[in-house]
Amino acid sequence: MRPTIAANLRRSAALLLALPLACSSGAPGPWLSDSKILVTGEVNNVGIANHDCRPGICPHNENTDMIVWNGAIYLVHRTAMSQTLGDNSSLHIYRSTDSGKTFSEVAHFLAPDPTMSPPDGRDLRDPAFFIKGSELWFKALTRLPVSSVRDSNVETRAVVSHSADGVTWSPFEFVGPTGYSFWRVKEHNGVFYSAAYQDGDQSVTLYSTTDGTTWTQGPLIYGVSADTPLETELVFLPDESLLALVRMDGTDQEILGSRGRLRTKVCTSPKPYTAFDCTYEITGQRLDGPVAWFWNSRLFLVAREHIGADDRKRTSLFELTGNLGPSMTQAPGVIVHGEFPSAGDTSYAGVAPIGGSKFLVTYYSSNLVADDGWFVAMQGPSDIWQGTIDLAALPATEAVWNTPAADAGP
Repeated sequence: MRPTIAANLRRSAALLLALPLACSSGAPGPWLSDSKILVTGEVNNVGIANHDCRPGICPHNENTDMIVWNGAIYLVHRTAMSQTLGDNSSLHIYRSTDSGKTFSEVAHFLAPDPTMSPPDGRDLRDPAFFIKGSELWFKALTRLPVSSVRDSNVETRAVVSHSADGVTWSPFEFVGPTGYSFWRVKEHNGVFYSAAYQDGDQSVTLYSTTDGTTWTQGPLIYGVSADTPLETELVFLPDESLLALVRMDGTDQEILGSRGRLRTKVCTSPKPYTAFDCTYEITGQRLDGPVAWFWNSRLFLVAREHIGADDRKRTSLFELTGNLGPSMTQAPGVIVHGEFPSAGDTSYAGVAPIGGSKFLVTYYSSNLVADDGWFVAMQGPSDIWQGTIDLAALPATEAVWNTPAADAGP
């Protein structure tokens, strides 16, 4: 029998008591509370025994997202043996009706195996919820199980599914062009948008739909392939312009984020989103797998933070400040408010409002004590974590504007 969520919470409480110094010097302040493991994939950095990742939870758990729908919080995450692409993977969906105090699993989705997608099956990852009409939808990515640099030759196909009750879901339907990975889906004035990055991390293009299944190609967001552009978070600003934050992995030497430059391209487009200006970029921070949202006219993000030349990573809370729209004259200011308990392979957060200034946050992390480098940890076990953040508890910090950073070299 699979361990219950409640059992996982009891185990995580014991773990946190045993690891009071697990976080680095960027430990959070009063803005973060109730941090705990929600789904367990490892104990003392040893993966759990189950290796059949289609029906059950496996050692490596990642790629979370959350949404509030019909009075409940829905959570989704991937489970597999590692980050490696393969059909021995699945997505699990949970529901909470008590603001995240408890979750119950309500559905799960299997990666297409060789019988469903011959000859070798497909990997399944990167789910993200969105609401269309009266139904809850999510998109995910399927890829060929091949090993390649920058996910080249994986023939990515996005899929969608939808549900009227959160329990019974439609079969997967392929959407969008082959070879493009849709990041989060954002709705604005009845149109749904997603930034899709090309296999091989060569470019990012805007796509849109009104029905959830027929996606139309829009303008190029960013196309400098030498910068290795990929996961791009879209944010609609109060003036209805569109902000796109483009993760850039850079050169072969920079790709792990432990050497050379750390950069995030800042692209903007006025309505009706026919062209993007990418004049500015954030230097010193590469916002991997970002999720962004507004609170009290302030723009917050949770993303992976690269903290050292030894390849260690954290999941951190960021804030962007300054003029974020098409009239910006310099890169946004970046505030790093602090870290969540995290290490190794980590981030890909989900965020759900739970009232006032408080938000539930989920993310994934490797073992805190081991604190392995990212490259090693991607092949190891990881857990799904949750915590509650109170943005009103953050200090009122003035923006520190980015200035061009000297190239640290490869």
